[in-house]
Amino acid sequence: MKQYPKLTFLLLACIAIGYSACIKSANINNKSNPSTVSTKVVSSNIAMNLKQILYGEYGSFSIADGANMPDNMDQNHKGRLKVQSTHSPDCDFKIDTAFQFSLDLSDTAKFSIWNKIKYNVQCTGGTLSGISVYDSLYVTITSNEYIVLTKSGETLSMKLLTPGDKNSQLSMNGSMNVYANLQAKTTAQKTTISSYNFSFNSLIIDPTKDGDIISGSASFATKGSGADGTWDYKGTIQFLPNHRVKIVISGSSYTYDLQTGLAA
Repeated sequence: MKQYPKLTFLLLACIAIGYSACIKSANINNKSNPSTVSTKVVSSNIAMNLKQILYGEYGSFSIADGANMPDNMDQNHKGRLKVQSTHSPDCDFKIDTAFQFSLDLSDTAKFSIWNKIKYNVQCTGGTLSGISVYDSLYVTITSNEYIVLTKSGETLSMKLLTPGDKNSQLSMNGSMNVYANLQAKTTAQKTTISSYNFSFNSLIIDPTKDGDIISGSASFATKGSGADGTWDYKGTIQFLPNHRVKIVISGSSYTYDLQTGLAA
């Protein structure tokens, strides 16, 4: 399983998702949609959410692992996440675990995370044929100026296109959601709230290419409000080879690189 400096990525992910609505945006005038945050800004946030959650930067599971799944997860006495991986998971192998970590950064600054993952190996006729995953993450950060809360979750079903081959491409269906709330401790600043909900349809993943999603589609719905305005959009996502996605939102389309989260 790909290793990450977990706490650093969680902090960065929390900031990227939780502060997304605070990015300065171009106003739009659409009588059928009162949104005042531009589709370009929202599409960028969507790409970043996909990058961070699907590839394990925000949570415990990464689609890049393919059939090479974590054998167990636990927390040692220093609170760091320990991951051991197996290259040939057995039929009916399961993970159902959670861990919690809290850190007092100062008298007024606190950071805590709670992560739960359920993972189940599926076999057909004694041959590895798929996996199912439920991954949920809850993060809170309190500083002198802000209280930040983020929640994310994914429920995924992945089927091996070549059963028994741990390097096989996989077909994935499922859902993912992200919620963030940024509240200023001073009443002068408006609370920022955002939510993103995704539904995946027949994504084809190549684990030999760092989890490249070479085809498939998704639908999404997102809404939020903050200092720079409000938005309420629905749209579609087309997954393309070489870690690219095409996001279509209110008649406009944008292409992003899921390895960087930047426009492609």
